Amino acid sequence: MAETDFLLAIAGNAVRKILIPDARSVLNQNDSQVLNDLAFYIDVNTASSLGSTRVDTGGNLRMRDIMESMEKDILMDANGNYCELNPNDCRYTAEGEAIIDFTTGAILSKWAHCDIMRYIPQRYGRIQMVQAGSVSRPRLWLSPVPLPKGFIIPALVVGKFKASIVSGAMRSLPNYVPDNTKTINAFWNQAQVRSNNHGLAGGDFRNHLLWHMMGKYGWRDCQNCKGSDNTLIWGVGLDGTESTASGETVSEVGFTRQKNIKTGATLSLGKFDGKVTVTDSIGNTCHSVNVDGFENPWGQYWEMIQGLCSVGTDVFFWRGNVMPTGTPTAATFSNIDHVLLQRPTSAVWGMNIVANAEGQGCYMIPKEAISGISYGDYFSYDAAGQLWLFGGRSNSGSNCGLAYALSNHAWSHSYSFISARLAYYGDVHKVTPQQLAVVA
Repeated sequence: MAETDFLLAIAGNAVRKILIPDARSVLNQNDSQVLNDLAFYIDVNTASSLGSTRVDTGGNLRMRDIMESMEKDILMDANGNYCELNPNDCRYTAEGEAIIDFTTGAILSKWAHCDIMRYIPQRYGRIQMVQAGSVSRPRLWLSPVPLPKGFIIPALVVGKFKASIVSGAMRSLPNYVPDNTKTINAFWNQAQVRSNNHGLAGGDFRNHLLWHMMGKYGWRDCQNCKGSDNTLIWGVGLDGTESTASGETVSEVGFTRQKNIKTGATLSLGKFDGKVTVTDSIGNTCHSVNVDGFENPWGQYWEMIQGLCSVGTDVFFWRGNVMPTGTPTAATFSNIDHVLLQRPTSAVWGMNIVANAEGQGCYMIPKEAISGISYGDYFSYDAAGQLWLFGGRSNSGSNCGLAYALSNHAWSHSYSFISARLAYYGDVHKVTPQQLAVVA
């Protein structure tokens, strides 16, 4: 159709003749046509007609598939040099060479200087205000390409497993019981032993996990998330319930029996969602889960998160590899680039969404009550609490989940049921497996 051609439309209860350029302009009001072409959306803070634990998605869902296809499982040394792993089975390199000892489950000596990580390229987002009658509500759009008036989500390099400690350095390796009983500063210092570019997984990592589940399956509740064939994707994970017998409670035995389950069981799933059978300390069958290639992001141990700190009801969100010490105050963040968010004082599930140009983004920590929304998880608050923990541990039962968060502990909090996850904040460089391997 030429620019001088017309469309016939019923507008305002009348048949009208509209020039093609004018029709295009109307369709793209509020950038709607461009966003529908280049991105997909998740209605994070809008109740779904399918139920409180469901979420509506739309736009160009092919863009979600493209984003997922760009992610990589990698073997990476301390300097950011990496080779790719087989996306179907991460026990092998992309070229087919084994990286673990199949008898013990441990990484082979030629790769022992490397961590098993997952690389998520830079992505782009936009918070669009959508008018529905007299109500304006925010909509999160995500894309692998830049969006008009949007924001950037930096690339992530995060460990596939909860942290282990080898020679004083934090690692991401199979065949280890997750490290624990440390303050967030102690965990971060051990990541820094690995290199100055290493730290802990942060808020963007937790956002990514939830967006993956909501965007791909249309669910907010990970334990009850189902695929198109109506079967569970993951089930309960290491929430302790599979380690109990008649008359026992999860709070009494769940963590004790599941805490020593070692990392690495889900390597055989590669990047794919699902679960793998593991055994607890008395021989019960349990299941470790794989969520977008990351093992057990809920259950077994809580995970400390870098880049989130509460001061009263304010929450400071930052992205740099910086870790406050002592008891952080608002002044602590005066020279740290941050976004100021809010936390609730009870378990409500309207998430923090910022539509302004400065700080624009969707931050998956709860803020406010919105009718008809639930994640099937729990949230805990204390006025003096500063540290953020996510996922839950193996005595939390059905409270566990991707959205389960505690914000009621001091920055110096340290317990045996809390772990962390390694992240890398430097530049990465692809090399061949031969260049990366250390051969005796």
